[in-house]
Amino acid sequence: MDGSTLVVILMVALVVVVLLFLIRAAGVGRSRPQLRPLAPEARDRYLKDWNEIETKFVDAPEQAVREAEALVMSVLRERGHPLTERELPADAQRAHRLGMQSRGDKTEGMRQALLHYRAVVERMVGTPDKANGDQGRREMA
Repeated sequence: MDGSTLVVILMVALVVVVLLFLIRAAGVGRSRPQLRPLAPEARDRYLKDWNEIETKFVDAPEQAVREAEALVMSVLRERGHPLTERELPADAQRAHRLGMQSRGDKTEGMRQALLHYRAVVERMVGTPDKANGDQGRREMA
């Protein structure tokens, strides 16, 4: 094997390695996380906590959004979801951005953030059973 053939083989190998790295960085082929189910007690606790957060929103929207983010992260952690920023659910990422942009007197942004967090909670915990006497989803006009 002469020197030029060896250089060509090394260049091809380098290109393949770079392409594999780029594919991995882009997340192509990444599987969805295997989430653990919540125990019924944990589910009930999260739903109760969520109802309290929604009730607080009227008087303290910024605090409610901070608590909503903490609750969502806790649910994701307990279910075994990766908590890296890239792997968080899109609604959680959007809610975080809205919450950060809406600090101060921007209640509409806070309301939108809470709605996105609610979507994550409903997906990860479920919705209250109306048969169990829960009033269901609180309306946020």
